[in-house]
Amino acid sequence: MIDHLRRSLGTSVRAVVGLLLGIVTAVIGAAASTRRTTDGPGRAAERDRTRLVRWFDAEAVRDLPDREPTGYFLVRLAYGPLVGLVGLVVLLVLLIATGYGGWAVVLLAGGRISVADGLVSLLVAAVMIYLSVRMAMIVGQWDVRTALRLLGDDATQHRLRDLQRTRADVVTAIDDERRRIERALHDDVQQRAVALALDVGRARRTAERGGGNLVADLDNAVAQAQALLTELRDVAWRIYPAALDEHGLAAALEGLSAHTFLPVDLDQSIDPEPPHDVAAAAYYVAAEGVTNATKHSGADSVSVTVAADDRVVTVTVVDDGCGGAEMTGSGLTGLARRVAALDGQFSVHSPRGGPTVVEARIPCAS
Repeated sequence: MIDHLRRSLGTSVRAVVGLLLGIVTAVIGAAASTRRTTDGPGRAAERDRTRLVRWFDAEAVRDLPDREPTGYFLVRLAYGPLVGLVGLVVLLVLLIATGYGGWAVVLLAGGRISVADGLVSLLVAAVMIYLSVRMAMIVGQWDVRTALRLLGDDATQHRLRDLQRTRADVVTAIDDERRRIERALHDDVQQRAVALALDVGRARRTAERGGGNLVADLDNAVAQAQALLTELRDVAWRIYPAALDEHGLAAALEGLSAHTFLPVDLDQSIDPEPPHDVAAAAYYVAAEGVTNATKHSGADSVSVTVAADDRVVTVTVVDDGCGGAEMTGSGLTGLARRVAALDGQFSVHSPRGGPTVVEARIPCAS
């Protein structure tokens, strides 16, 4: 309760201070916009964005582009003086009521002011305080919406910013995937190849000596070769499934169960076949979801649902494991970047105790 009151009081104080500073910045910004300088209005707009972030927690205005702020300050100036006048009236009434009520507390013992008058004055002061805080909050939100509308970027700029962000994310995701492939080759395939070379060398030495159990050594070498081929197929599958190109998304998804010991319940409705890049992203979401459930969740089963039409592909992977999956590892982060590069949406819901739900919605056309 005390923490709530403290936060409410802090919010109220910030709103009032932000309102008073906003009246000043509106006048200064409008004056700067009338001068023939190139950086004066820009600096004023930057200071006003800082005010909105600092006093109204408006993080959305922090990174707005450097658009010409004259229109913004003129709009602010249109209602700024009116707000200031109303604020002065409220402040005057507040001071009178508060002062009268304060003297009432002091003079009640002397009988000069009635209890009713003192209580009324204090009530008026409380109402004025409430109204002033509400007005400050409302005007602050006006300022935020005005900044977003007049200082914010247009649709083209917004799209370019998104493309720049997703392009950087794709590059990062590719680098992460390369590191994962390198680890798989080093930890699995390379060790299998070394073991195979040792078994072949042992069989060769046995054959040269003409003794020993050559058949057993050759059997070990064959087993290592088969395991090596399996590891190579798994690495190739993680890099890119050939079935996706040859037979489409449905066939590639049907092969998921071959790469996990968990039962995979696959439910798919794909009509028509999505574009290649969308199909690849959908497949990787399903494959990574199954892989995470196999390696980390302790799940007994996993279900994969894929629904695709001519507008969007939706992939949902649910496992009954222990939950706790977070968007911190390279796998899920890479998927989020891959989906974002296609203007899609990616989410992970994994409370402690499970279940874990990984979902992606990828539009078929941007």
